Amino acid sequence: MSFPLNTTIVLVNGATLALALSFLLLLVWQDAKKEQNQFFASFLLLVMLWNVGSLLLQGSLLVGESDALSALALTMIELGFTGSSVAIYILTTILIGIHSRNFRWLAFASLLLIVGYRVFLIASQAHVPTSTADSVLAYSFQPLFIIFYLTFDGLTLLLLWRYRRKIRSRVLVTGIVLFLLGQSLIFVNPALPVMSFSTIVSASGALIMCFAIVQQEIITPLSERTSQIEAMHRVSLAISSQIDIDTVLDEIAVQAAGWLNADGVGIFLVRADSTTGDRVLHLETVHGLPTHYMGAEILIGRGVAGKAAHNQQTIFLENYNRDWQGEDDLPFARETFGSVICAPMMYAGNNIGVLMVIASQQGHLLNLHDVHLLELLSAQAAVAIAHSQLFAEQQQLNNQVEAAHSQLETVLSSTDNPVVAIDRHFRLIFANPAARSLFDVEQQQSIVPYVPRSAFPHDYRTALRDIRRKGGHVYEVNLDDRVFLCHLATLSTGGTDGWVAVLNDVTQLKELDRMKSEMVRMASHDLKNPLMGAMAYLDLLRDDLAELDYHGADETIHTIEWQLERMNRLIRGILDIERLRTISAYLEVCSPSEIVNAAIAEIAHQLQVRQIELHVSIEDHVSNFWADKEQFERAIINLIENAIKFSLVDASIHIEVRAEGRWIVFCVRDNGVGIPASIQPRIFDRFFRGQQEGVEHVTGSGLGLSLVKTIVENHNGKIWFESEQKIGTTFFVSVPAAENVMLEANASQMGQS
Repeated sequence: MSFPLNTTIVLVNGATLALALSFLLLLVWQDAKKEQNQFFASFLLLVMLWNVGSLLLQGSLLVGESDALSALALTMIELGFTGSSVAIYILTTILIGIHSRNFRWLAFASLLLIVGYRVFLIASQAHVPTSTADSVLAYSFQPLFIIFYLTFDGLTLLLLWRYRRKIRSRVLVTGIVLFLLGQSLIFVNPALPVMSFSTIVSASGALIMCFAIVQQEIITPLSERTSQIEAMHRVSLAISSQIDIDTVLDEIAVQAAGWLNADGVGIFLVRADSTTGDRVLHLETVHGLPTHYMGAEILIGRGVAGKAAHNQQTIFLENYNRDWQGEDDLPFARETFGSVICAPMMYAGNNIGVLMVIASQQGHLLNLHDVHLLELLSAQAAVAIAHSQLFAEQQQLNNQVEAAHSQLETVLSSTDNPVVAIDRHFRLIFANPAARSLFDVEQQQSIVPYVPRSAFPHDYRTALRDIRRKGGHVYEVNLDDRVFLCHLATLSTGGTDGWVAVLNDVTQLKELDRMKSEMVRMASHDLKNPLMGAMAYLDLLRDDLAELDYHGADETIHTIEWQLERMNRLIRGILDIERLRTISAYLEVCSPSEIVNAAIAEIAHQLQVRQIELHVSIEDHVSNFWADKEQFERAIINLIENAIKFSLVDASIHIEVRAEGRWIVFCVRDNGVGIPASIQPRIFDRFFRGQQEGVEHVTGSGLGLSLVKTIVENHNGKIWFESEQKIGTTFFVSVPAAENVMLEANASQMGQS
């Protein structure tokens, strides 16, 4: 071996050591906790050990032979050579992501076994198998180290070929192959020059691997920062420019697959289960996956996607089949999925879905850099999806509003009832065709100059009070010789923005009502005249038959008279109802005690015949009230007559008058049969008579209580009752006191003025 060749080998080994040490420090500084960097550092240390041993061996030959130095150098070469074979296999399994959870400990155990075995050889002072022929040093490896080499280098080549797609960098693959080739050369010829050349080739392969990993882990991420920002901007524009939710989801899936070079993408959105109501993940969109997977559901907390949604944190699985112990997300997931990343899509603190990116088992290995990129994309996707959902909901709401508006406009336009809407300044907001035929006014114009004063409420204070308390005000309007019933209500969206008036044409109804009332009055009068004649002739017949001793004549005449009187009451009740539909124009101040005493005087005979005990209680200083004396007296008489009719043996009636604030309350209480709950809602209906037990002997037209209710309401009063079967009934009538009426009248006059 010539001196220049030895010098060249020494220089190359020294440079290799310096570069390897520099790359080692750089990777450890960049991320010492990353598993790939840890094992690559171990690999570089073993390669450096091999190179240092080779350098010592070359130095010992240059300065002169030294058995001790040569033995140390050969030991270092043997340890570095065999250890690097194990380390390159471990590093390859990490690069393709197939090592198990306990693989790290097994790998370290293999390395420790090699070191321990070599220490044992040194301790036992075993002879290093070397030979010198023609001044050339030859070396023979221990059989165990040869077995280690053949096993681990062979497995490395096999894995490298089978999972070559999982390693992204072709330069890294070239470096691994070159390193393995350099190790193989040493077995071609064990001579020192060949061994040194093998060391140079393997060291060159290791340096190429260093360049590739440094470029992959440090240089490329730094150089891609700008391009990533530009790509994210393009993705944001591509996503945000879409409005339809399905289009947005498809665009997100395509961008995710292209950006991460993934084999499949699935987008899950949070939905409520239609049967149980539980929150589930619904697979909305797939890319690179079977389309029949769409519609699959995963419970929150189940599967990788469900776990990511539940924890609201990204989950990265280097190997789905090896690393995931829970339920499968999709069918055949364990047979087909390689690396998987699931990133939750968060918007305004709420999880709206999960973005899942999948690399197949034969595809390239996803890494933490891909995780960061997917998290950026998922944030953009969450905003785009949320905006698309909001836009879809807004569009649906707009469609509903437009449909409702169209339906309402169609109904209002087709109705014959005029409908008018005005704002607070009496400007026209809306008028249907029926209203425009009455008022010739354009939209946004004030209606005051075009609408007669009679169309407005006569007492606007009362109208506003009714609208505020009851939600509406009803009054009559006379326009163009027609009578309208105007229903006035508030038009508001939080406050009082205006009013809506709906006019119902009741001209024909009013005319029919007038004709009906006139006909009833005419018919009643026509019936009453012959009825009074019949009763007069019945009195004459009674006088004529009094002189004859005709058996049963008195009873027959009494029956006829009773039936005629019954018919007379019926006719009188009908006439009273028609007459009392509106209160008399003449009101006077009435005393409650005078009303009650007059009513008692008129029915005193009935009380005496039925032997009913009457109790009257009138509070002192009870206020007077405004009333039509004759009408109100008729109402009290009817209540007392009802109490008499429905009283039992040993009955008593209590009449009470008291003041309650600004109201005067009349009470008529009996201890009769009572009113069943089933018929109580119909008590005030015209011609209704209850058929409860114990009143079979009672006759009547069913108009008495209806008459009372009409009179009370005509006096702005209220009527109600309390009743319990076999205990009795109490009727209450309340009317405003005279002072209250005067106050309201004054307020009304002030409002009109």
